[in-house]
Amino acid sequence: MEPLTDLVTRARAGDLDAYGRLVEATQTLAYAVALGVVRDAALAEDVAQEAYLRAFRRLANLDEPAAFAGWLRRIVITVALNMRRARRRTLLRLDDVPEVPVLDEEETSWSELQRQRLAGALLTLTSDERRLCDRRYHGQWSIARLARDAGIDEAAMRKRLQRVRDKLRKEMEVAEQRGVGPTGLSRDFPAKVIELLARPELTDLPENPVGRILEALRGVYADCREVSVPEVVDFAEARKTIGDEALYLDPIELQRIDDNRILRYDLTLPLLLTVRYEGEPLRIWTAGKAYRRCPVDATHLDAFHQAEVLYVDDRSRLDPWRITGRVVQSIDRLLPGRAVKIVPTEYPMCRQAWELEVEDAGRWSEVLAWGVFTDKIVRHIGADPAVHAAVGVGCGLERLAMLRYGIDDIRKIEAARVA
Repeated sequence: MEPLTDLVTRARAGDLDAYGRLVEATQTLAYAVALGVVRDAALAEDVAQEAYLRAFRRLANLDEPAAFAGWLRRIVITVALNMRRARRRTLLRLDDVPEVPVLDEEETSWSELQRQRLAGALLTLTSDERRLCDRRYHGQWSIARLARDAGIDEAAMRKRLQRVRDKLRKEMEVAEQRGVGPTGLSRDFPAKVIELLARPELTDLPENPVGRILEALRGVYADCREVSVPEVVDFAEARKTIGDEALYLDPIELQRIDDNRILRYDLTLPLLLTVRYEGEPLRIWTAGKAYRRCPVDATHLDAFHQAEVLYVDDRSRLDPWRITGRVVQSIDRLLPGRAVKIVPTEYPMCRQAWELEVEDAGRWSEVLAWGVFTDKIVRHIGADPAVHAAVGVGCGLERLAMLRYGIDDIRKIEAARVA
């Protein structure tokens, strides 16, 4: 077989035989990339065929013949995504979830141990590096899009991605040389905890239903400042400072790291442990994954996404009913025209609380809750309950996404895309 660069040069000059040989030399790669996106053998063949037709028509636009393989791969991914989007979201298979990142074109399959080691290696990345990986490999962002988002040129973005890949490889190689499993990669975290933490943050992917829901909520709570809260919570310390009110679910549902530490089971607890009132009104929000031990089914995940809003201000300026109006406004923006009902409920950390349910095909689904925190919680965050009040709002992003986009199984959301 002639070198690819020679075949590309001849094909650009109109040599159909050379292009046929080019197809023959790269069809395994094209099919593997397509299959990784659409997860259907027959559809992957259609994707590859359409990609080669597009590539032939655009061959004159390829500046460097040596870049053909990567250029073709991007075309395959684009075609595959378009074909997958054309299928109804509710027809996604439950195994239609992207593979772990492919660090090189040759790395198209992974053993289970390699997957575990990669998950552990991902935890060594910074938050910016993790976001870059999630968007490139899970969100399938192009180099051009990543570069525009970061405000740098494409060459710099390629170098940045290469540094991240090198870092992941080094972590995996060190683990392999030591003969350790994933628990040796991230301090003393159990393998299940590492796997959960390594799952992508769908809130960072605006084309994912969860990311799109969060974008809409940002518009409703535009006056709130975004903060980050830890995923690991010292639960023993939380019970000392907040008390038994720190837990409102069955302890068996906690994802434990050890006797003291847990993965956050919601965003309320880490937010209250992190934030302090310092004399100025607080209007803050945070979003990300939460973790619970539960059977995974059509309506439950062991790692899911939430958004949490917290208001702290003088009682005279913080009206819970105005916040109720904003809650209803958020639902009207996300699910216009849907019937809703507000149901009083109880939370250990709240003196008053409500749930909002949305009607869907004759059934009611709870999508968010909000409440006025007790004096004890107000005091805990550094405010004076005689003067100040605190109100929190918590939203389940997957549940909202299911209702807005007609997704019939919560397990399909990770692989879904919206235009």
